[in-house]
Amino acid sequence: MSRSSSVSRLILLVSCAHALVHLLELSLSSVEQVISDEFKLSPVQSGMLGSSLRLPYGLGALIAGLIADRFGEKRILVLYLFGAAITSVSFLSSSSYSMISVQMFSLGAFASMYHPAGLALLANETTLDTRARALGTHGVFGSLGIAFAPLLAGVMLSFRPGDWRGYYVLLGTISAALAVVLFVYLKPASNPRGIIRQQELTDSVRVETNFQLWPYVILIVGTGFAGTIYGGVLHFLPRYLKESAALDQLEIWTGMTISDEALGNYSAALALVCGALGQWTAGRIARPKSLPLQLSCVYAANIPLLIWMAYATGAGRLIAASLWAFVHFMNQPLYNSLLPEFLPRHRRSVGYGLSNMIGFGIGAVGPPLVGLFDEWFSDYTMSYLAMAGFALVAAMLPPCLLSRFRATSR
Repeated sequence: MSRSSSVSRLILLVSCAHALVHLLELSLSSVEQVISDEFKLSPVQSGMLGSSLRLPYGLGALIAGLIADRFGEKRILVLYLFGAAITSVSFLSSSSYSMISVQMFSLGAFASMYHPAGLALLANETTLDTRARALGTHGVFGSLGIAFAPLLAGVMLSFRPGDWRGYYVLLGTISAALAVVLFVYLKPASNPRGIIRQQELTDSVRVETNFQLWPYVILIVGTGFAGTIYGGVLHFLPRYLKESAALDQLEIWTGMTISDEALGNYSAALALVCGALGQWTAGRIARPKSLPLQLSCVYAANIPLLIWMAYATGAGRLIAASLWAFVHFMNQPLYNSLLPEFLPRHRRSVGYGLSNMIGFGIGAVGPPLVGLFDEWFSDYTMSYLAMAGFALVAAMLPPCLLSRFRATSR
């Protein structure tokens, strides 16, 4: 098998694992309304439940990165999938808020293993010139996983109202199947400690990068603010969008009686598909020498759309959320292409791990923050205005890297 076809297969399989990790990550927000109704949860309690999933999802990434650098990224990917499968099936026994919190924590811990391993694997198999396009494809799969979570939940809740446990069993089955496929087709590397291959020692294109602390810090601080926006908006997105009057027409078109929860999930899926288009677009327009400026522009473009979401009503909410998703998810191929340029090749797993710890770990405050504002003000206005402020801060950071990145990029 040629190297190009081998890399293409690797990108496809890793991208499928990426789609699934975001499906798992968004699984709670897709059934949040059903769980809240069953256990009589307040918006703040629901937000805290979201944090019980997102906090280990972020904080565990650093540990996963250290382990991946030691034992190899491919082994960690298989472990993540089998662990997620077992945890998802365990929701059949959920009987209390406390028990669900523990199970969500476990699911987040296994899911946290994906990004440091998957991103480092792709970064190590590509160059700066080809990385953005590969990560754009990878990002499209991730966004489709995000969109598919509420879509799948909407379908299940339409035919089996209230059956959120069955939803998790289905996710567990998908996780187990993909784990088997990756175990068979992704053989562990012979150098699990992350030592550069001999082929790469003779490859003049690939040169070892020294760790650059301040550029790295600037980037991960920015992703902390972006992660808070991401977590806060997505956790309550189906609830926010179920008020979109345009989606009521779905009952007329289908002749079915569809619950508000299912309608909210269908509209969220529609909005989040736009995120996949944004990932694809960013992967195509990325320019190696201008990555910091492009990333800053994407962060800044979040601001007017979040303000629009704060004041939108009816069908305007769906339009605003769709445009926000398109723009917001453009940051990921740009950010993930830029980050490894400031990291040694053999430490990219831990570098991505710390980045995801900041992005998803700090981002875990997003759901309870939005829930708190919702409880105080009885709407989403202040929540999304606060998120717009975070986007402004994030947009101010990447331009600081522009001159240094142009001088050091290969």
